This record gives sequence, C-alpha cells and structure tokens, in this order.
Amino acid sequence: MARLLVPLFILAIVAVLIGVAIGGWEKRMGQAAIQVTDDAYIRAEITRLSSQVAGQVQRIEISDFQRVKAGDVLVQIDPRDFKAQVTQAEATVNGARAALLNLENQIALQRATISQVEAQQTAATARELQSRQERERQEALLRTTFGTQQKVEQVVAQHEAAQSDLKASAAAVQVQRRQLDVLSGNREQRAAEVAADEALLDAAKLRLSYTRIVAPTDGVVSERQVQRGDYVTIGSSLISVVPLPDVYIVANYKETQLTRVLPGQHVDISVDTFPGETFRGHVERISPASGSQFSLLPPDNATGNFTKVVQRIPVRIRLDVDEVARAKLRPGMSVTSRIDTVTPATDIAGR
Repeated sequence: MARLLVPLFILAIVAVLIGVAIGGWEKRMGQAAIQVTDDAYIRAEITRLSSQVAGQVQRIEISDFQRVKAGDVLVQIDPRDFKAQVTQAEATVNGARAALLNLENQIALQRATISQVEAQQTAATARELQSRQERERQEALLRTTFGTQQKVEQVVAQHEAAQSDLKASAAAVQVQRRQLDVLSGNREQRAAEVAADEALLDAAKLRLSYTRIVAPTDGVVSERQVQRGDYVTIGSSLISVVPLPDVYIVANYKETQLTRVLPGQHVDISVDTFPGETFRGHVERISPASGSQFSLLPPDNATGNFTKVVQRIPVRIRLDVDEVARAKLRPGMSVTSRIDTVTPATDIAGR
C-alpha cells in the first residue's frame, strides 16, 4: 500500500505542475505579438430567397452558379391568377371612384339648389316686409277718414300670405341644408371606401410583383432548389444569392488570445486553397459574446458540475485586397489568421 502512495503522490505533483504551466502559457499567449488561429472561415452575407406567394414555377431564368446583377429576374411564378386579382381590384377602385365623383356632383348640385332657395327666401323676406308695412299703413288710415275696412282686410290677407311664403322658404332652406349634410357624410364614407379599395389594389399589385423573384444584389446564385413546373408555397426556399466578391472572414479566437486585440489591427491571412499566398486584412469588429452564448442551449454552470473550458470569441476580419484577389475566395473556405497586436491600430487605419 505504501509503495502505491509514492507514485500517486508524484503523479499529483506532476499534474499540478502541468496545470500551472498551462495556466502560465495561456496568460503569456494573451501577451503574444502575433495571435494565430486556424479556426477561421470565409463568410458572406448570403441571401436565401423564398417564395412570398403560392403558385407554379413558370420559368427559371438562370443556371446554377451563374453571376447575376441586382434586379435580374431569377424565377418567374405563374402570374395569371394575380393579374386577374389586380384587374378585379382595379375595377372595384374605378367603380368606387365613379360613385364618389357622382356624389361630388350631387353635392355641387345641392349647393346650387341651396343658393336658389336662399334667394327665394330673400325675396319672400322682402315681400313680407313690404306687405307688413302696407298693412300698418292701411290700419293707420283706417283710424282716420281716409282708410276703408275692405282695403285693410285685403292687405292683411296679403301680409299673412307673405308670412306663410317666408316660413315655407325658410323651411325649404333648412331641408336643403340638411340634405347637403347627408350628402357630405356620404361623401366621407365613399372616400373611405375608395381608400380601402385602393389599398386592396396596392396589395394585389404587391402580390403580383412577388411572382418575379429578383436578385437583391450583385453576386452568384447557388444551386437551384426548384425546377420549372414545381408548385411552391409561401416560404418555399427557391435559391440563394452569394454576393461575391464581397466576402469577409470570421476567426474564432480563444478568449485568452484577445487580451491585446483591437479593431483596426493588421491581419495576415492564409487560405488553405491557396498555399503559399498571403492576403491582407484588418480586424473590423469583435463579437459582443462568445459563440456558445448564441447556441440554442447555452451552457449553465450553476448546476453543480463545472469544468472550465476556454471559450472562443468570433472576430470579424475585413479583407484589404483588390477585387481580383477577392474574387478567388469563396464562403466556407478554411483560413489561418494572424493578428498583429503590436502595430497600433490607428497607424494601420492611416495606411
């Protein structure tokens, strides 16, 4: 038993020394002038195009891996049903606009009618005033020897008739004004219906435009995922566009390597596909968190079982090469990146 304890004790001491050495190495690694990793890959902002309407694929305008320009038609979905919807919506809008125009003409006619009855009311007011004055004059004459009862009765009848005409004309004005209010309310309703129908027309035109799948940017298309005659539904994946040569590099550095890494620092890049060739670049951005934090199940170290693992943090590297050199690179290629942490980032930015 004693013979076993000695080797175990020696192994424990060796393990401790190895741990201390590794810890010291990790600390010294963060102070190194050149930080290297081969956990790095070329990336691009790949656009994955999917269908926004359901229908049959009528035409495919491109071949696999073909270069395209922004706005080029890639896939055409049968537009006939959507054109019919646009035509129907246009007819509805035209009908609503015609109804609104007819109502506006009625309102204009109603305003003219109101002007006419108001003129009649003005005339009736003048006649009532004249007949009232004549009545007062005849009643005054009757109290003297110059008036007659017959004349007074005549002007009284005329005055009462004028009063009736005035009341009737005033009532007619009120009726016509209320009618104008009704027409104005109907006009607001018709205008709202026109706006709603125009919105439906815009939606129909938008759906029609979705039948043309166009390239959002210059680049190269991937392998097609549909063929002519296929029926696609909303959300069906059709094709991807890789914006070549607009590529960049994501290098996953250990957290202990980022002690002196800053945006703007110079980077030398070796691509496995092109051995012996070096590409230049600079640190563009550093991820705000380690890669594990963005996983579906981020690690939870509060469960009681803990094993320390050095985390890796993505670093985005921008290539400082011409388009000829950049055109050779493809997303997914493996690279080795070497960050120069000695040269100040401001000096690099000024070159």
